[in-house]
Parts: sequence; C-alpha cells; structure tokens
Amino acid sequence: MTSHNAPRIPFPHSTTPLACRTNPVWFAHERTDNPAARKDIERAKQACSTCPIAADCLKWALAHADLIRIGIWAATTPRQRTQLRHRLEDRLGPDWVNVIARADARARQRATRPPEPDSSPVPQVHPLWSHPYQPWREPLTPDRQQHNRELLQQALTQLTTHAPGPTDTLAEAR
Repeated sequence: MTSHNAPRIPFPHSTTPLACRTNPVWFAHERTDNPAARKDIERAKQACSTCPIAADCLKWALAHADLIRIGIWAATTPRQRTQLRHRLEDRLGPDWVNVIARADARARQRATRPPEPDSSPVPQVHPLWSHPYQPWREPLTPDRQQHNRELLQQALTQLTTHAPGPTDTLAEAR
C-alpha cells in the first residue's frame, strides 16, 4: 500500500508527551537479533500499550507502508504490520484504506452531533409509590416486603370502597 492511497488517514497528533518522542531510540531498530534491541523493542511496545493515540498511529502506519519499513509503530513490528495489512485486505478488500477512512469520518461525525434524546418510555409513577418500583433491579428486603404488603392493603381498601363503575354488576353495586 502506498501513501498516495492514504491521504485520508492523517498522521496522529497529541499534546501529551509520548514515549516515541521522548525515547525514539526504543522505536527505531532495524534488526531484532541482539539482546539490547529486543529490550528496547519491549520497552517501545510497553510504552505503546498506554499511548492515547496508539489506534490512530496503527492506522497511519498500516496505510503508509512505504514510509515506515522499520521500527515499532503502535506496538507492532514491520512483520506484524505486513500481516495486519494482508488481513485487512482479505477482510475489507483492496480499498481497505478508504474503507477505514470512511468509518473514521462517520465516527467523527457521530461524535460531533449532539446526543439524541432518550426515546425509551419513562416509567409512570403510581400515586401509591414515591418512585417507580423496579423489582428486577432492587433486592427484596424485609422492609420492601412490608412496604409491598402495605401497598396491597391500600389497594384492596380502595377497591372495596369505590363507587360502582360501568363494568360492575347490579349485585356488586348494592
């Protein structure tokens, strides 16, 4: 993949100090066959694991293979990045860079939109309850059991003292 196909994946920037900028020697190894290089590479990978821009760094590194043939980028070696590029091409097709760029653009648009109001129905508060009772979320404690008994008693009292309604029979109205 060449960089002329990837202008839509910008180089990531951060205002926080990053290990790749403060300790660049950890990230710049061409060969991994000596112990000192392996130790630096492990440090670089560890630093990338907590980096706030690691995901964007990886996207950029994958899209710009011709610019970064050596070194550690987003905790990946050149061989790992090559494998990832092949997997992305298999999964998303030969235009995988633009597929990822479009997905990032949609995510940025969603992030800048104001949140949509919650469309879930608001539970109605019954006059006998001070708040909506959600038995699947609240434990059934002895206090809750007593409260439930009192509510049932109040409801039964209201049922026995109510005026006859249109569905009541003549015998029930007397």
